Amino acid sequence: MPTIKHLRLMTLLEGASLIALVLVAVPLKHMADMPVAVSVVGPVHGVLYLWTMAVLGAVLFRRDLSARDGAAVALAALVPFGGLVSHRLVHRSICRRMATHPHQIAD
Repeated sequence: MPTIKHLRLMTLLEGASLIALVLVAVPLKHMADMPVAVSVVGPVHGVLYLWTMAVLGAVLFRRDLSARDGAAVALAALVPFGGLVSHRLVHRSICRRMATHPHQIAD
């Protein structure tokens, strides 16, 4: 079962793929007439987004993350650089949980 540490990694990967899509692939498509960039990066980002949301759902189901933080992660995934915000939020949640329940954090 996915863990909160898995979610932390996924927020970075999904966020980086959105940045690559918005700041690299889309400009290449429109300014350099290279639609293949979006054809490659777009589906990769889509898969990473869906995977991140699935991991988020599993983490929320296990109650390893509060509903409020889960909503923030889901919303942050919709904007460029939001993955960095999500990563920090999940990291803080891990640190809080380790301080109070060190035995509950799975690798």
